[in-house]
Amino acid sequence: MEEIDSKKKFSDKALQDFRLIDQARLEGDQQAYAELMERYRKPLYHTMLKMVKNTDDAEDLTIEAFAKAFKGLGKFKKEYTFSTWLFRIATNNCIDFIRKKSSRP
Repeated sequence: MEEIDSKKKFSDKALQDFRLIDQARLEGDQQAYAELMERYRKPLYHTMLKMVKNTDDAEDLTIEAFAKAFKGLGKFKKEYTFSTWLFRIATNNCIDFIRKKSSRP
């Protein structure tokens, strides 16, 4: 289990996220994954929707972001909040999607 950066003050929600991440990563707890998705699915979807302005694409990008985040959970460092990390993954993925889409004829 990774130590939390004691120099930073994290919210109760961020501390709960860290606990869920440990349960998901170290114990393979499917309920922990589900709870993380439940916490961030709507705000992440709305962020994707603002960027792509298409509900189907926003839904796909939301699912992809969670898939990438959960696959890379072993790389997550408790220097920042999970939400910051997740939204960065989602935003980068969305930017790539927009670039690919705009380069098509």
